Amino acid sequence: MTPRPAATLLLIRPGKIGLEVLMVERPARGFFGGLWVFPGGGVDAIDDSADARLAVDVPEDCDDFPWRAAALRETLEEVGLALTDSPLPGPLLGPGGDIYLRLSQRGIRLDGRRLRLLSQWVTPTGAPTRFDARFYLARVAGDPDLVLQQDEIVSHAWVTPRSALERVEANEWAMVTPTIIHLQWLDRFPDIDQAWQAAVDATGSRVEPILERDGSEVRVRLPAAAGLP
Repeated sequence: MTPRPAATLLLIRPGKIGLEVLMVERPARGFFGGLWVFPGGGVDAIDDSADARLAVDVPEDCDDFPWRAAALRETLEEVGLALTDSPLPGPLLGPGGDIYLRLSQRGIRLDGRRLRLLSQWVTPTGAPTRFDARFYLARVAGDPDLVLQQDEIVSHAWVTPRSALERVEANEWAMVTPTIIHLQWLDRFPDIDQAWQAAVDATGSRVEPILERDGSEVRVRLPAAAGLP
């Protein structure tokens, strides 16, 4: 099965006791039901359309345009946060239609230059559902107003990576391994500037966990790249 392309965005901001990251809780249904994740979702055909190319600004040497566009679009749709080159003039979201077309009609561009690629996680061969998910990092300032898409997001929280990990350990929050690994990586840094600088060295490490079968037992082994620089 060919992995489905997906994009995830780690939004970090300065907090009172260090950097904070935005976490969102999925409804108790679907593949990620009940999990705490970073904003994001599948890469759709619209993310590589002509309208998307007009509405998303990316570096000239960018070879991952659809993933960057999807990360920005999903974040805008799910939590109402637009990473733009200028402030939004007013409400943008509405029922139906092409989000990229609405953006370009208003002269607004999502800023894909503000994203740094951290890693690329590919679900192991043999898994019933597979994703080719790219994780990006972006910085925000202050306390941006969020508007949650109710059918996609149950709740949200700006938390320190350590606090999020402690909630997982206490069985208060459920997460998948890639989310935990990225929180552990963020937990190394006392502020967003150091995390941002470290992201330069991450260079989109490809991580494909390995399934090891021993009789009726299946183990998942993570390659060294899962540690992130």
